[in-house]
Amino acid sequence: MIAYLLFIRLKSFFLGLKNPVNIGLTLFATLTAWLYGWALAGIINKAELGEIGRATPQAIINYTLVAIVGFVLLRMIFPRYKPQRQYLPKFYPLSRLQHYSISVVSDLTKPLLVGIAFFIVICCCYLQHSKFAFLFLGLSALITAQLLRRLVQYGIDYRKKSIGNALFAISWVIPLLLSIFYANFSPYIKIMSLLLPVYLMIIGYLLELTILENRKIQISGGAINSNLYLKLIVNNPKARLILMVGFVFKFLLLIGDYMMFKSKGKHLFDGQIVYWMFASPLILFTYVFNNAWGYWKSVWLNFELRAGTYKEMTQFIARLLVIPILIDAVVTLPLLLLSWKQVQFIVLFYVVSLIFLVSFSFLWSLLLPMSIRSTFQMKGSSSFISTLVSMVAVISLSLLKLNYWFYILIPFYLFLSYMAYKFSLDLYKVKKYVLVSKILKE
Repeated sequence: MIAYLLFIRLKSFFLGLKNPVNIGLTLFATLTAWLYGWALAGIINKAELGEIGRATPQAIINYTLVAIVGFVLLRMIFPRYKPQRQYLPKFYPLSRLQHYSISVVSDLTKPLLVGIAFFIVICCCYLQHSKFAFLFLGLSALITAQLLRRLVQYGIDYRKKSIGNALFAISWVIPLLLSIFYANFSPYIKIMSLLLPVYLMIIGYLLELTILENRKIQISGGAINSNLYLKLIVNNPKARLILMVGFVFKFLLLIGDYMMFKSKGKHLFDGQIVYWMFASPLILFTYVFNNAWGYWKSVWLNFELRAGTYKEMTQFIARLLVIPILIDAVVTLPLLLLSWKQVQFIVLFYVVSLIFLVSFSFLWSLLLPMSIRSTFQMKGSSSFISTLVSMVAVISLSLLKLNYWFYILIPFYLFLSYMAYKFSLDLYKVKKYVLVSKILKE
């Protein structure tokens, strides 16, 4: 069955070459993969001879593997998210293992992955040393990235049994441990490159067994456990792209700060004002959630027509915030704690700033909505006043680091947060017309 699938793919490819546009695109992709493979091989060969400073061939290869994994995962949501496809209907007389195997093989034969595989092979051909090692590690990284992508999509696209949700959560333990403690596992990288794809294949197959129904039924049925809030983010290209850019920028900055602290004992921006703006979850709000109804105006209209009370709408924003906040906290807090060794300050600063920003996001989304016209609208994604107040509040809260007397700010911030929440509920009946004029008519 799999051999026949590969035959159909090859036949479709060659039939597609009858179109001059397809011929041109194929030649362009092939030449690009060849050029990048040749260039990378040249860099690795020069590093082998010691002609590129302190860069070692293994370090360059490792960065290449990380780039391959990152590119494949990024392609899942950029330029748009495509739900995971079931290639054969469930009523075909095939076992679950056969269905799963065909789905995996079909994913791995997509043009993008074939192009990356060609790049790896070309680079391998031009290398002077470690040809087989690079080929093995590169293809392993490619397969691992695609299986990780499928793992993410199992969590987004399907309604699963309870054991499936637990398995999905547990399945991330080993990849996360390998990424965090990479230095400890690096001597065994070849063994791990063999075992990790096998592990992900097994996990994927077990998750396949826990799916309750196919994706079409799930989406049309609107099941309670269908990860609605995650889908509202993933399927919103405007919010998804700007959040992705914000996360990447923030995490790279914090990781760079941690590496600088470990090597030089210093922090970026000397650990002053600008640093703590990025240490807080501020970027989530200045980019998106201070203007939640600008990004999810159809959801607001649905709430207004069905309920008309702002309390339910604030609950929606809070639930929508859960996943971005979890991602931010899981990465940010460990890096801050490792860099600063001040558990009390870090936890209080992060939690209080989060409460303040969430509560005020309800108010800003109501009072100062902005129309979102383009997919990547960095400028004007939220109002200037809301951004300014949020930044000043976070900077002021960072004074907790200077002296214990500033801990008196915490009750004040909590009081302001409560008042902002109550104020937004009281104002809604009057100010909801601002939303109509700003986000629906523009």
